[in-house]
Amino acid sequence: MGQYLATVRPRIDTANATAYSQHDLLFDWHRFEIPFGEACIKNFNIIMPGTNGAAGNEVDFVFYIARSVNGVAPPSLGTANAAANGAAAKIAFAGARNHIVHTQVVDASIMASESTYLQSYEIYTSTTMNTFGGTQAAQIANALPPGGVNIGNSKYPGNYNDSTSQPGMSSFWIAAITNGAHDFGTGVLANGAHAASGTRSTGTESVLTLKGSVDADDVFSVGDELIDATEGSKIGKVTKVTSATSVTVDQIEQGVSGDSEICIRNPIIFNFGIEY
Repeated sequence: MGQYLATVRPRIDTANATAYSQHDLLFDWHRFEIPFGEACIKNFNIIMPGTNGAAGNEVDFVFYIARSVNGVAPPSLGTANAAANGAAAKIAFAGARNHIVHTQVVDASIMASESTYLQSYEIYTSTTMNTFGGTQAAQIANALPPGGVNIGNSKYPGNYNDSTSQPGMSSFWIAAITNGAHDFGTGVLANGAHAASGTRSTGTESVLTLKGSVDADDVFSVGDELIDATEGSKIGKVTKVTSATSVTVDQIEQGVSGDSEICIRNPIIFNFGIEY
């Protein structure tokens, strides 16, 4: 048997700084790739950022994992931060029925680590040894079964760049629905407008000058993808956190408006321990 760590960061491109409501779509299907084969999720942890640089978002949610059917991806479940329990969502979930291979409820109060130690984010885990909430029986009830969860394999003609599949890789999808008021606001604002500049292909980096009620180095980390949450403009990936008022990104893809709130485009991190 082989093992593989899959790190998945779903993108949220709408209303990043607006609080969700119960039963909203947390994020739509996000594709990720793992090595081809009969895959089994043995364990997972989820890194959930807080709000405005402080601990928060300890809110229950449920996530779904799906695979392709006859080479076709699961249909969209709707728009992030919009109701996922209406008529349109009912149709979408009906279309996704044959794609879904696993669903997992995340009971935040049971599966969370101690936020006092982590300051501005929570870590949820599928095992019982690192959780603090609830009784031991409740922790066991929320853990994955000892043998893990078999999600099989999935054939799909495409990768992140919508070209041919990477050799030896298999595509799966993840989506989630919240049971409360998740809020991915940061309190970090653009200090003036920033024009689109640089591209990943040229290796030209750009500096974002920032301000606001929260220091940038309390919120952002290398590897975060940023977005102008006010305008919805995509920025780029953080390559360096310079100070409380400055970060460097690999590009400013679409420009940034002055005083716009800068949020993380892929705020939630899922780490899946896969075994074959």
